[in-house]
Amino acid sequence: MSNKLPKSPISVTFPSIPEEESSNTTPQRPKLEKSVSLQLPQDDKFVIQEQWPPHFEKHRTSGNERRQSKIQRIRNGTAKASKTLRRSIRQFSVYAGKTAKAANAYFRWNLLFTFLIFFFISCCIWIPAIPGIADFSLEIVTIICIILHLLWIVAVINNIRYWWKIRSFYNSQIDWSKYPNPDNVQMKHLVGLCVYKEPMELLMDTIDSITSQPNCKEKISILIGMEGGTPDKEEKKAMLKKKYDPLCERFIVTFHPKGLPGDIPGKCSNFNYAARMAVKELRADKGYPLGEEGHNVELLVTTGDCDSVFGDRYFEALEEDYWKLTADQRLNTVWQSPLFYCINLDKSPFFVRVTGLLRAFFMMGYLIPWNINTMSIFSLTLKLFEEGEYTHPGYQMDDIIALIRWSLAVRRKCVIRPIPVATLSGPTAGKNYFDEWYEWARQIRRWTIGAAEVFHYFAIKALRLPIWVSLTFAMKFVFYYGFLLCIASIYTTIAPFVTPAMLSRTGHGVWGLVIPNQDAFTWIMLGFLGLQYVWFFCVFASSYACQPYFPQKIKDETGIIRNLFHFIMSLPTIIMYCLVELVAFLEVTVRGKSVCSHNASKKDGLVAPAPSKNPDRMEV
Repeated sequence: MSNKLPKSPISVTFPSIPEEESSNTTPQRPKLEKSVSLQLPQDDKFVIQEQWPPHFEKHRTSGNERRQSKIQRIRNGTAKASKTLRRSIRQFSVYAGKTAKAANAYFRWNLLFTFLIFFFISCCIWIPAIPGIADFSLEIVTIICIILHLLWIVAVINNIRYWWKIRSFYNSQIDWSKYPNPDNVQMKHLVGLCVYKEPMELLMDTIDSITSQPNCKEKISILIGMEGGTPDKEEKKAMLKKKYDPLCERFIVTFHPKGLPGDIPGKCSNFNYAARMAVKELRADKGYPLGEEGHNVELLVTTGDCDSVFGDRYFEALEEDYWKLTADQRLNTVWQSPLFYCINLDKSPFFVRVTGLLRAFFMMGYLIPWNINTMSIFSLTLKLFEEGEYTHPGYQMDDIIALIRWSLAVRRKCVIRPIPVATLSGPTAGKNYFDEWYEWARQIRRWTIGAAEVFHYFAIKALRLPIWVSLTFAMKFVFYYGFLLCIASIYTTIAPFVTPAMLSRTGHGVWGLVIPNQDAFTWIMLGFLGLQYVWFFCVFASSYACQPYFPQKIKDETGIIRNLFHFIMSLPTIIMYCLVELVAFLEVTVRGKSVCSHNASKKDGLVAPAPSKNPDRMEV
């Protein structure tokens, strides 16, 4: 339900007084007839339209000042009443869910996404079978590999840029005098975390990283959105409020009721409900200046995960970048902090650790600089948050879908701006090696299905955006989630073997227009393999270069031998990642909308276990 009120037309007509026929010679002054249409708009402006009968046009100038004074009083009074009415409805309305639109559960735009993936990945099979094009088969594989390695170079350059920004901010102090505040804007923050059955110790570590921020008591309100089915929720609420209420400006806990219309289980629906209730509570709070006359308050909303550690001075860095922008730019900006999945990462098996390092590298290399999507922890203004109708309760990946939803709200491109602090997030975790493997694959499956659903959402809404914005977003989204994460590693692994085999099978011979024979092709592919491990080295180096700036001095203490083993297993890990994604795309293609739900990953393995002589996981 939107907090905006629809326009309510009100028509007021002043009755016409007809001219009476009279035998008196004294001319009768014609009576004015006037129709006034009033509208209560969504903003504070008052619209008034006047229509005058043509034969009374000459009388418009008489008494103009008196009439304008009356009209101005009506305008001011109605605008004030409209604002008060809207505020009252926001304060006392109760969110009752979102009506889900009828949609086909199987014939969805993610079918196009799946087709593009399998069309491209199979080209190493069917291109050598096409006469004429077969002559270029080896060169096509080579060119595709060159493009991929050029993109790795782009990612490396972007990682160096963001490392430098993080380092510079860490070693500097903000000079607030450079950012004048003539309108006396009060900066406030609302930070939302959602929890279901996650360990309370993990949630409390995240809250501690918020309450340790500068000026937390004066500026930061914390919102905890619990599910209605959270075990012992009342006891947990009381314990959290007792500990953290004195440490922040406001501490709010909500319980997300089960079964609201349009909701699917997960953070998306929980945070949508919790944020609406929190904003309503803050507006109704007479001691909180949000919406109060005489107070110019800018509330920045930040969403996070319960397994995160906010970067040191996160909110100071956010405010500094806020003041660097114009008022118009702030309305289409989302701020994202680079995420490093380094909580207990040194205790994770190789596939979890390598995936965590790659995700951090890709975030700084592609997601933020290319404005593809936000991830896990990000911030925006309350105005943009409300115009985008908070988060969508029916799409599981609330972070991936966020940027496109809010772009649709403002009918223009929203941009991601980096916050130059390192924020930590927890990787997938399990109690034993089998649990680790299962949770790792389940998380990749969830990300992939979520990306497919977001592509469907974007496709049905794309025409509402400027055509260039839609086209560039579609190309970047398909490239990242389809080509880079799902196809690239598998293609570069099988194409060097399949393409020569198909050329031999069709009787063409293993040669090209430039590449003379199979031996030359094999050496070129081996060169690309060696170059790939150069990029994997950059992934590991990027994480270690940023570690001195991690919050709470957390470090990845993986030993040299395990580091070497993980480095060697980087290519097998990313190939396994791609295979899980391919299976997930096939699953969403066959099963449709029914597979789209948010099953949260287990976080028990991120909590420090009790000392034991018998380790419950393999240290590899």
